[in-house]
Amino acid sequence: MERGTLAREPLAREFEVPELLGESPAWREVRGALPRIAQSELPVLILGETGTGKELVARAIHAFSARRRAGFVAHNCGATPDSLIESELFGHARGSFTGAVADRVGLFDAADRGTLFLDEIGDASALLQMKLLRVLQEGEARRVGDVRVKRVDVRIVSATHRRLEEQIGSDFRADLYYRLNAVRFELPPLRERGADVLVLARAFLARAAQAVGLPPPELDPALAARLQRHSWPGNVRELANGCAYAVRVAGARERAGPEHWPRAWLVREDSTPRGLHAETRALEQRRLREALDGARGNKTRAARVLGLSRQGLLKKLRRYGLGVNDEPPDAAPKLDAPPTAT
Repeated sequence: MERGTLAREPLAREFEVPELLGESPAWREVRGALPRIAQSELPVLILGETGTGKELVARAIHAFSARRRAGFVAHNCGATPDSLIESELFGHARGSFTGAVADRVGLFDAADRGTLFLDEIGDASALLQMKLLRVLQEGEARRVGDVRVKRVDVRIVSATHRRLEEQIGSDFRADLYYRLNAVRFELPPLRERGADVLVLARAFLARAAQAVGLPPPELDPALAARLQRHSWPGNVRELANGCAYAVRVAGARERAGPEHWPRAWLVREDSTPRGLHAETRALEQRRLREALDGARGNKTRAARVLGLSRQGLLKKLRRYGLGVNDEPPDAAPKLDAPPTAT
């Protein structure tokens, strides 16, 4: 993440939402960096676990930028089949293929002079990566079925929960990675944000109560203590959902306590560290088997589902004796391109 002063800089009013609140040192750094990053025209790569608020941060970057009067267009890179990628990105002309009954605007046209947010860029197929790289290199694009080429004026902000550098050479192009990674912006997980958990919880409780016409409940000290002990695998999104649930269960009560919270989400206070370790190992083994079964034994695909590099998956499989004797132990991936920024 871009380094600089930790002094808090106010966000635009439309982004003073619960998800962007917090005063921990880690979050103050995020908030302080947002305006500086926004004012550049460089592509931004936002890294963070699932639920840390990557799209909200991308929207804040757009709102602080000189492009804020144009469109902010979001696209999930894992949601479009290869057969529709060109039409999705660049649009198509009427009659260009069967079913093209009218002209269609693509993502780059919709985001013209604005920001295109590529969510879960780590899930982009090889074809999507190639098409993105070409338009970023050439600065122009052509609609499907059209002979005219149009200049592209779009800022790219992308996000992923994966460590893309670990996918280079197997699932992700090195040349595209270095173009997207001009500015790297990492969001801290909620478990590393200390008392921000309580700041966010109170804000989420208030928002959820307002939505159903109830006064905001206070946060019971017993629930507050348990929230601070929780590991938050789903991060801010998990906390928001839990608060919405608590408001529904607590109703008009003045306080939201542990009895109103989804029980499965709270730390089991009677679990010993050894017990928790055993549970974690058992869960990890089950997830590995499920991913392999779902990928029909394809380890590259299974690694992608789990958010791991192929080598990382192989190490875990060896650790649990899950049958990778056919794999070379130290096979190093080959890069698609020299590891230098272009």
